[in-house]
Amino acid sequence: MRTFAALLLAVVAAGALAQEAYRWVGKDGKVHYSDEPPPPDAQKIEQKHLEGSVVGSDKLPYETRQAVANFPVTLYVSAECASACGMARQFLAARGIPYAEKKVASPGDVAAMKEATQSDITPTLSVGTMVSKGFQEDAWGNLLDTAGYPPGK
Repeated sequence: MRTFAALLLAVVAAGALAQEAYRWVGKDGKVHYSDEPPPPDAQKIEQKHLEGSVVGSDKLPYETRQAVANFPVTLYVSAECASACGMARQFLAARGIPYAEKKVASPGDVAAMKEATQSDITPTLSVGTMVSKGFQEDAWGNLLDTAGYPPGK
């Protein structure tokens, strides 16, 4: 029975990582937010696809919250770096690092990444203004240590 409950919890939690969110203004002029599509008579509809971080930031230790505030972490990934990007995600998860993931798929995405990081290689890790191109566990660990993130478990 416990195995079934754990499996059910894992399935529900996995669905919470990436969701659609909607914002619209109703006939009454009030702004509404929901994970369900708005009614047909809604005005000013905005639809967002929310990507979840591996680690939520609401229950983080003080040291980690300070590092997140001063040195946010962004991981740039693409379809071409499946193996290295997977290792990069595992590394960040093992250290408990909250991060934003940006998928680089179009020429515009490459240009934006290059402007932000001076890199067109994926995976690239941005920690505040510091950047490391390609997955290198030691280099990434040094960046995170320098930014004040706690060591992994």
